[in-house]
Amino acid sequence: MRILKTLAASAALALSAGALHAATLSFAGGTGYAAAFNGGVGNYDNTCEDGNTSCYNPSGTAATLTEDLTAFDAANPGPGLLVNTAARLTVTFLGKEASALSYAFSLGAGKEVTNKDTLGTGYTVDVEAGALDFSFASLASGGTLASNDGTFVQTAALAFSKIYNGNTVYAYFDDSGAADDRDFDDMVVKIEIAPIPLPAGVLLLGTALGGLGLARRRKAAKA
Repeated sequence: MRILKTLAASAALALSAGALHAATLSFAGGTGYAAAFNGGVGNYDNTCEDGNTSCYNPSGTAATLTEDLTAFDAANPGPGLLVNTAARLTVTFLGKEASALSYAFSLGAGKEVTNKDTLGTGYTVDVEAGALDFSFASLASGGTLASNDGTFVQTAALAFSKIYNGNTVYAYFDDSGAADDRDFDDMVVKIEIAPIPLPAGVLLLGTALGGLGLARRRKAAKA
């Protein structure tokens, strides 16, 4: 009986862990977009989803960037984007400026999307709590140009949209090209987090314990 109670308590704790520690995103450091930069124009040929934001003109023509961004560069470093607990993270490539050079966004060993990929390309990776370890890099040189830990080459920069529902944010990369246009459209990705699914064994244990409990109640009722 004591063993059954111990197992039941362990299963209940494991099953409730996700609910007690919901994964959420937040920012640290950086500065307001308008305060740091000139408010450039963006012309990548996609838009953020579901009417949540007015990032760029969906027609692909030049349009003033009106999103309220949090921006990061060498003068306004991170730690940038943080997650409060271990979570499952999904990265999706959303768009780029038509003439942008070749860049990659990487988060997780061997995981990346590039601005040469088909729109909607992405991947999923599990991450630990803390500042997310990601970077934008040049495919030509392989060198990091901007990263969430505050590494910026020359005038490269990145920015984030406001956080939606605590779990979704858009990341914008601005290269260090001529005129420092600060339009943040050289590569745009969506970052989403969700709880890490419980192992199948934990779920099976919970089901088995529930069955044992039902059987004991039936036996007691017949006695």
